[in-house]
Amino acid sequence: MRVLWVCNQCVGQIAEKLNIPGSNKEGWLNGLFDALSAKDLQMDLGICYPADANYNNIVGDTDVFAFEEDTAHPEIYDPKTEERFKEIYSEFRPDVVHIFGTEYAHTLAAVKALGNPSKALIGFQGVMGALAKEYLTGVDEEWIHKNTFRDSLKSDNMDAQKKKFELRAEHEKEAVALAGYVTGRTKLDREYTHKLNPGAEYLFLNETMRSIFYEDEWDEDEIVRHSIFVSQCDYPIKGFHILTKALGLLKEEYPDLTVRVAGNTITGVGGLKKKILIPTYGKYLNELMKEEGVQEKITFLGPLSADEMKKEYLRANVFVLSSVMENSPNSLAEAMLLGVPSVAGNVGGVSDILSEDCGFLYENNDPKLLADAVRTVFKDLDAGGEKVRERTGKAKTSAREKHNKDANVKRLLEMYQEIHQNEQMKENNG
Repeated sequence: MRVLWVCNQCVGQIAEKLNIPGSNKEGWLNGLFDALSAKDLQMDLGICYPADANYNNIVGDTDVFAFEEDTAHPEIYDPKTEERFKEIYSEFRPDVVHIFGTEYAHTLAAVKALGNPSKALIGFQGVMGALAKEYLTGVDEEWIHKNTFRDSLKSDNMDAQKKKFELRAEHEKEAVALAGYVTGRTKLDREYTHKLNPGAEYLFLNETMRSIFYEDEWDEDEIVRHSIFVSQCDYPIKGFHILTKALGLLKEEYPDLTVRVAGNTITGVGGLKKKILIPTYGKYLNELMKEEGVQEKITFLGPLSADEMKKEYLRANVFVLSSVMENSPNSLAEAMLLGVPSVAGNVGGVSDILSEDCGFLYENNDPKLLADAVRTVFKDLDAGGEKVRERTGKAKTSAREKHNKDANVKRLLEMYQEIHQNEQMKENNG
């Protein structure tokens, strides 16, 4: 059986061997590749990913294909990408094409180029339709149409970004409507599958995280008290504006409150160029932080490696996911695997990852309710931590079941075999 992965980026292990830049995003894909590589598989695996130019390569036993794509504009559909996929399919001859994510226009190109789209297995990561709808939730109205120099230059203020997400949702809709199989893990992505393609077969599959997050665990004796860790804040979906307002409600009660933020920094920190190219959302966050009087409490860390991320989880009093919409957030899964107390908005598929007995959910993207949830964690730990320990214990157990490497790889291979056999039966029956 020949399986081709269509990824949003080069798998880290492949990038390292090809001596090309890797990325800390989509780390679960590296985890899945590691888990597969540890098995003696009766399967030929090919991997393709976006790059600056088309090329083919072989890394160990893996066929590698790059397709040219403007990843800075994932909302733009380029017919040339479709032609490139036809070339890749002709050379690799896949029995199954597993497309990771619906976020990029290349997903639609990959399905359209296949000729027999029932061979396509599309895996939901985010759900673009839901993300587009909630993109600006909680943002103060007067900021939505504002522009900074950077936004004017790129035609990319928050309103324009929402429209780009809506275009990506249209590509998602068309791609899922063509696919024979869809994989996901939440009520949200299951509902979207049935809405966009009632005839598609929905196949449940949990995700596998990077190996480093299965090692070690959070220890309350090693943390910085009243500290919060956040994994991303660089666009409105991540809801840092919600958290900033919540911090204003906590600062007097907890004068030692600190927040550390990983990921791309968009608030102008890091030199003159960063200040000149600040987006409107970054400027909005700066104004909010000043209004709430919390700017001195927040440290922006920039992009972090997996090891650096793990250290931040383990030093934190609480991990906060303040996103206004998510499907199955990997940062939350990483925190749970390590046993970090977690607070998250009860949006999208979040409750399928973090149930109420495993963490602290708040409703309605409400800053006050978020502040209340964080306060609950702080107070409980300051009083001995009985409630927190009970929930983090359950969270670790739940996460290690959901993200069990062996079980997930076994399930993935069963899915590939099922699709391959189904397609062979169709061919044999004419």
